[in-house]
Amino acid sequence: ARIMQTKRMTPHELADPIVQSRISELEPRFDMARAIIRVRQAEAVVNSIDRLIRVVPSPTGGPTEPWYPPEQAVANLPAEVFAEAGQDPHSIAMEVGGPIPGLGQAEAFRVVAAWSKLRAGWTAGNVADVQAGLDELATLLPALAAPSVYPKASQRAAELRYYAFGKFTWGWVVYFLGLLVSVVALITRWRTPRVAALLLMLAALALHAYGVGLRWYILDRIPVANMFEAVVAAAWIGVALALVAEHYYRTGVFLVGANATGFFALIMAQFVIPGGGTISAIMGILDDVMLRIHTTMITAAYALIFLAAVIAIVYIFAYYFRAQPAKSAEVGLMGLCAGLAVLVMSRLIFLSEAGSATGYTKLPGATLAFAAVSLIGLVILAVLLWRRAASEAITGLSMILIATVTLWLGDYGFVGVMAKVCIAGGATWMVGNITGAWVQIRQARRQAAAQLAGQPVSSASMDDGPSTRPLLAGAMPGDERGPEALPVWLNHIDWSHLIVLNMATVLLFVGGIVLGALWADYSWGRPWGWDPKETFALNTWIIYAILIHVRFIVRRRGLWTAWLSVIGCLMMLFNWIFVNFYVSGLHSYA
Repeated sequence: ARIMQTKRMTPHELADPIVQSRISELEPRFDMARAIIRVRQAEAVVNSIDRLIRVVPSPTGGPTEPWYPPEQAVANLPAEVFAEAGQDPHSIAMEVGGPIPGLGQAEAFRVVAAWSKLRAGWTAGNVADVQAGLDELATLLPALAAPSVYPKASQRAAELRYYAFGKFTWGWVVYFLGLLVSVVALITRWRTPRVAALLLMLAALALHAYGVGLRWYILDRIPVANMFEAVVAAAWIGVALALVAEHYYRTGVFLVGANATGFFALIMAQFVIPGGGTISAIMGILDDVMLRIHTTMITAAYALIFLAAVIAIVYIFAYYFRAQPAKSAEVGLMGLCAGLAVLVMSRLIFLSEAGSATGYTKLPGATLAFAAVSLIGLVILAVLLWRRAASEAITGLSMILIATVTLWLGDYGFVGVMAKVCIAGGATWMVGNITGAWVQIRQARRQAAAQLAGQPVSSASMDDGPSTRPLLAGAMPGDERGPEALPVWLNHIDWSHLIVLNMATVLLFVGGIVLGALWADYSWGRPWGWDPKETFALNTWIIYAILIHVRFIVRRRGLWTAWLSVIGCLMMLFNWIFVNFYVSGLHSYA
């Protein structure tokens, strides 16, 4: 029961003959290959742990010299020690990898004694001996290192604090609260929710900054060298820029986008990104001035792209809500129903199987279920088309396609996540439309009652704010004029969107394409080589170049911009996540 709960086994339990027999039975099975490989890797780590724990610094080497495992200090002990034990000093030295350069006999004896105490205490389950061995090593090892090689005491204390507070990724809770309040502030335009949202975002941003700054101090370099660091640091840059934009333009939508960006970034950092943000040494190829420039600029562009996508979704919601709130709510209901259908079908076509890699196996006849879902969907589409409800038919077709492909290709975990995303997204969309309509009706009734009573009508509305395009939104055409001119509040969202898009496009081109080519030229000898990462980075920028020019030729410019912004964000996420982890290339380390 403890193993099932913690998903952990002790080396003693793993070595049990019954466990080893079961592993041997499962090892030849193709569907268990990856799981058994992980088990064998864990066994290898356990069996060679003495040689993997390299905590003894080179007394004579610089920062780039290798460190050594404590057991290798045995080779530095006097020959008399081995003679008394009847052992050959040369054989022992060869077995542990040779003596540690520059380590004296007295220091070697102290390292071996402390390590032996720690190891014996750990094996016997004696907490006092383990702590005593750790304390001795913590005092001895820093004194062995050459100057500026071992981390300073303040850095080690900062690292303890960093891990003790969960790498400060739990700040997503504050961002989430700020997101809820900022949505209320955007809809109602009330001052109190806006102030509360600002205070929550400031608190989350300060907590976020403290975590990034602490990691920066521990590493003694800018923390953008791996996925965890890039996501966390980039999100902070995006949130900070959104806060500045909100201070100047006061549209309210920057608060929503900033809180959503911080929330999703820290959620990914805490629960999704492999490695969990463990502090590690930087790879040699990344230790370059371009890490501070190119990587920082491109990750900041990615954060702004995500921020722009959040604002785009707000615009899409607001546009369709203004046009037809009832139909927009129906779209949310369709998404909710599609998610529920996928969740129900997953319970029917997946069966629990202890021997499979995921714990579940798909029924052989599951294709019939897909056919049934498609048939029912086609009947519904035929009815909608017969009623001349083309938009509902297109939405329904999209939902059916998503549900069918998810059930057909996905495993149990993926299907479950997609179902929950559809349920949550559809319910949020539907409830948002209903809530917005209720707020509008309530405000209209209050204004009518105030007019009948001869009282002054409140001037607070969604149209509050400047009616001219801000400078940073650019001179591109908008929806401000013409017979289909949109209200000012919707233009505010479009302008806010453009401000972020303009910054993201420039950063992506200069930081990603130009400076990336410059770094590649002097690192790999060529500025461009069609590496997967390079190619998809270019594809992402092309989408934003198209986005900027499309506004000159389409009629509903804000809507087209919003949809293309969402597509560009999906391309960016594909490039940043899928290409990094699943496509081999020169950038696989990042």
